[in-house]
Amino acid sequence: MLNARPINTASVNAFLTQVGPRPVISNPLEQTEVYLLSVGDLRVPMSSFQATMRRSGKSFLQVVVPAGDAVLPALEYDALMQVELGYYYPSDDMFDGLEVIASAPLEIIRSDQGPSRHTLTLSGYASSAQSRSVSRALKSVSTRSISQGRLRVRCAVDLYLRPGDTAIESNGAEFVVDQIQYFVNATSAAMEVTEGG
Repeated sequence: MLNARPINTASVNAFLTQVGPRPVISNPLEQTEVYLLSVGDLRVPMSSFQATMRRSGKSFLQVVVPAGDAVLPALEYDALMQVELGYYYPSDDMFDGLEVIASAPLEIIRSDQGPSRHTLTLSGYASSAQSRSVSRALKSVSTRSISQGRLRVRCAVDLYLRPGDTAIESNGAEFVVDQIQYFVNATSAAMEVTEGG
């Protein structure tokens, strides 16, 4: 369910009691998929993000932060922004299985203020480092397209797929991932995986 993938919120981030393996899960049915943003050592709430992670060249990360006036004084340029995907268990107030899926240094801060809200858009570019190569099956494929001979597949976000890995389609076809684009907000989450040229 798309609604089971909430973007991180202040209430979720502010009261973290434990990160890491859970000794006991009181109710596994409460498992909720979450996306968490950190900027340096600071956990920052976000309402959406998009990212393009590339096998070579510069990758890009952009996040939208609500209630920007509360966060802005603590932000530092060049601090590492990281988006993690994992699971939250409300009864235990714990996170588990968190993996960094996108990262970049904070290079640009845009501030937008209205009568009742103040949002920040944080963005940056970074070179990607490929440390391993695995094969991952793509889930919930919604579209496939070919442009200039390269396959692009839109599907559910995969916690472990990275550029340089091998993606496996439902028909068994395999291709090396050149880039992954993430599109995530409070009501939907998807990624587009592009074949290497």
